[in-house]
Amino acid sequence: MTADVRRDLFKTFWDKYSDKPDTNSMMLNQTANDLEASDRAEILSSLPLLTNKDVVDIGAGIGRFTTVLAETARWVLSTDFIESFIAKNQERNAHLGNISYQIGDAVHLEMEEKSVDLVFTNWLMMYLCDKEVIEFLFNAMRWLRADGYLHLRESCSEPSTGRSKQSTMHSTVETNPTHYRFSSLYIKLLRAIRYRDSDGKVWRFDVQWSCSVPTYIRRSNNWRQVHWLTKKVPADGNEETTVKDLLKLFSEAWHAEQLAWDAKLDSEKYVWTDKIFSNAIDDEIVPKNGTAYVFTPRQISPYLHINSHLLAEKFTCNVWNVETKEYLYRTSLTRANNQKDQRVRFGWNETLASSIDYWTQRDASFDCLIATELLSTSDDEGVKRIANIMKPEAKLVLLEPVHDVDEESIRKINRLSNPTITDTTMQKVLVDIVIRGEHCPNSCEE
Repeated sequence: MTADVRRDLFKTFWDKYSDKPDTNSMMLNQTANDLEASDRAEILSSLPLLTNKDVVDIGAGIGRFTTVLAETARWVLSTDFIESFIAKNQERNAHLGNISYQIGDAVHLEMEEKSVDLVFTNWLMMYLCDKEVIEFLFNAMRWLRADGYLHLRESCSEPSTGRSKQSTMHSTVETNPTHYRFSSLYIKLLRAIRYRDSDGKVWRFDVQWSCSVPTYIRRSNNWRQVHWLTKKVPADGNEETTVKDLLKLFSEAWHAEQLAWDAKLDSEKYVWTDKIFSNAIDDEIVPKNGTAYVFTPRQISPYLHINSHLLAEKFTCNVWNVETKEYLYRTSLTRANNQKDQRVRFGWNETLASSIDYWTQRDASFDCLIATELLSTSDDEGVKRIANIMKPEAKLVLLEPVHDVDEESIRKINRLSNPTITDTTMQKVLVDIVIRGEHCPNSCEE
């Protein structure tokens, strides 16, 4: 199928809603008015400050985000390929004098190099083919100034309405051309891009975070409405990436690898750390109705993590679980969608420091921290910063790999106050035998 034919399919898909330029059509949801305001507020609150900044809102529709962006930014370009949507957008925002409008496909949008501070999209990549996604991200990099931001939000693996047929506006008989990609693929792609500008300098996207949109968890039990904030920063080295190379990874290799991890982890019956942590955690550490911060980098093994759903159930608490592996983040979202426990949320960050930055910006105050491999994967400065997002009386429970159980050196190096240190090696060995027997009876290569 040629690119022009595919673009015509997406144009035809949206033309069906062009006579109804309203919120329901924008969100393809019959009950959109019940959740639009909170969805919009949550997305906008996640953005950096836009005072004296220039913004492009691509796929803006009737301007549900354009309005608020323009109230703060210096200038906003609002674009969409449906003429009636832009007309409604202009009508809604006639009182604002700092908005320019453009009718046109995001694929063919042209802007000056280094001309904006924020490229904002909301449900756009899913209406582009794989090659167009990559080309668009290269364009976004070109349009952004240094330290500028790109925001993406997509329906991952399923529509925003989940599997419900009652609220969706998708036709049950006509072909739906939308791409519901794995969340991990977007993170992998964003992190892989290297772009050389007209001055010969190479840039990359620093993915600040990935998380689910809370409104869709609360209203639809859907953790797969995911958004990302990335920052344009100088890249190390001089290598750049090509669309051709990235397309093979994005369309084939990364997709296949995610399926392989899904096959391993989607059937995980329990977590081997359950037995170890059951002896270390009580309701003094995790207070009822409190919020636990869980950090699971899974460096040693994909099975070395914490059962956040069991934690929430056992202690009647809320849990924010940080994953650092893209593929395993996707499997955690799958589990969340299946378990449907709204007390449990998952986020992706590249490092502990990145996650602490995310929550420091939101004035977070957690009741406890439970983690695996935290000390072994984080520097001393990062560990000290944990206090920035913890209540003064918060407790920390850590499961760490060490060569020798030298209590004095552990206390000294990591500056923890009054730690209790227990050697759980034998517990780990015994449980690991059971886990490996269940998950991979013939072999367990990672």
